[in-house]
Amino acid sequence: GLTPPAQSTWQAGDILEIRPRHAPAAVQAWLQHSGCDGLEPVTLDGQAMSLCEALAERQLPESLAHLVGLHAQALVEALVPLGSREYSIASVAADGVLQLIVRQAVQADGSLGLGSGWLTEHLPAGGQLLARVRRNSGFHLPDDDRPLILIGNGTGLAGLRSLLRARALAGQGRNWLLFGERNRACDFFCGDELQAALAAGELQHLDLAFSRDQADKRYVQDLLREQRERLHAWLAEGAAIYVCGSLQGMAGGVDAALRELLGDEVVDDLIEEGRYRR
Repeated sequence: GLTPPAQSTWQAGDILEIRPRHAPAAVQAWLQHSGCDGLEPVTLDGQAMSLCEALAERQLPESLAHLVGLHAQALVEALVPLGSREYSIASVAADGVLQLIVRQAVQADGSLGLGSGWLTEHLPAGGQLLARVRRNSGFHLPDDDRPLILIGNGTGLAGLRSLLRARALAGQGRNWLLFGERNRACDFFCGDELQAALAAGELQHLDLAFSRDQADKRYVQDLLREQRERLHAWLAEGAAIYVCGSLQGMAGGVDAALRELLGDEVVDDLIEEGRYRR
């Protein structure tokens, strides 16, 4: 959960671009390796800071051959800035807090991914995060109260949760969520909240697939096949489909299932009409 600056706003479906930083220990290890003094004063983007602080925002190469002999300021200018990371926003501006759903990425050597490591481990509670909201109009809600079919897996629930929050605030309850993860016991994100939304009529249907909870793996695309009659009925009522989650596997599997159940022509028409958004 992040406290946004006053007057900041975003729409359901928008993206947060964050500027990650290296863990302090990683910067110290690199300084030791390079023989540089982390307390040397430098300027970065017009701000005065120590070399140590500046390096937290720069890519730190293993090979130092091209950096030998550079003084602190030249060193900072020779290093490439860290790229931003994108996360679907899981809340709406009316909530007063900008929420994300972040899974720690663990590398082969046991270290954490740059973005997820910064957000979940190294950014202190109450610390400041450099970020900006990016408008994502391709995933905004329709202008009317048509039924919505929301399909996602894993942390892709974030983008769908913001749409559901906005629909609930607008009193639009024709929502059907199909969600997939690995194990119900530890991967049913926002589970209590989703069950409460179902009980309150903010969700009409909640279909779940936990792939590793039984011998035969089940995924969200299997839920679609099981609910083919409801899928046809909802689409006949003008429903729009929103898919959020991993591009590898889930999105392709869902697309293949939709084409199998509806036919290529119908799916292509849905895309053309803006009723199939990914």
